[in-house]
Amino acid sequence: MLIEGPLKIGVLDDPEQPGRELHIDFTAEFQALEQQAQSAAIERYLAELQRGIGSLSADDPNRAGMLIIQQITEQLLPHVSSGDLELNETIIVEMGRDHSSDSLMSLLNS
Repeated sequence: MLIEGPLKIGVLDDPEQPGRELHIDFTAEFQALEQQAQSAAIERYLAELQRGIGSLSADDPNRAGMLIIQQITEQLLPHVSSGDLELNETIIVEMGRDHSSDSLMSLLNS
């Protein structure tokens, strides 16, 4: 399931390493918005994610990946709203290798 939004998400998946890295960037269009519009865009994105998650069955392989993106985005929202996040820098999130990260890989590759 593709959900367009203010984030560009990539995965560094080195089989020699114990985990994976998510690389999260904000789109140029998002960065160009005023701070209040950025907060509103993140809130719309979260609502879209919630609708997407709600439309999936509990055993859908995309569900766990979408829940991870939702959780990360929820954590970013207050920092975007307050303006204390450098939007032009890549955010790196380290993840283990488990069912959730496999689901995220599947979601990002679809």
